[in-house]
Amino acid sequence: MKKIMMIAVLALIGFSASAKLKPIEKRPQDVTNYTYDVRSNRSFSTTLLGLEYSDEIKVAQRWTIIWRTGLVPTSFSLASQPGQTTFQGNMGLGLSLESRWYSNIAKRAAYGRCTYNNSSDFVSMRVRANSMIRLNGKLVNGWEVSFTPAYGIRRSFGRMWFHEFTIGPKIGMIRERTTYNTQVFLAPHAQYRIGIAF
Repeated sequence: MKKIMMIAVLALIGFSASAKLKPIEKRPQDVTNYTYDVRSNRSFSTTLLGLEYSDEIKVAQRWTIIWRTGLVPTSFSLASQPGQTTFQGNMGLGLSLESRWYSNIAKRAAYGRCTYNNSSDFVSMRVRANSMIRLNGKLVNGWEVSFTPAYGIRRSFGRMWFHEFTIGPKIGMIRERTTYNTQVFLAPHAQYRIGIAF
């Protein structure tokens, strides 16, 4: 029995020594090549109300420009009375142009996290114009132009789906068409968007 144990130990030492001398060939799946370039895509997305078509165009390694058009939410109102709560949301036609910088996409790639479909935190600057506005508590025919610097988080799930959350200040101007009544405003902006990219 002692001889068998001695032979087994010597064989183990011999195998480990020979394994250390032989170079290990790298398999393709062992080679780590992280990429963090953003990609261009087109998508349909929605917020609480509305439906927009967007085209995101890559302009640099982490920069994109996004233009969107479609139905956008223009105002919300929530009223509560004893025994009754009502919600009213209004939509109008909207057009926006947004510049976006994906701030931590390289870090996510280095840690082996998903960067598919531009999954990253980002900083954006958006200019939007839309029709059908609420002025002094009434829905009127007019237009609104706003500028929104925002911080956001975008993540993918599944093969084509994504969702994102943005927050920041919204600075804008509202003008009624008939009376030319104009108001400048500053308001908080918080938005959740879900969509499908292709």
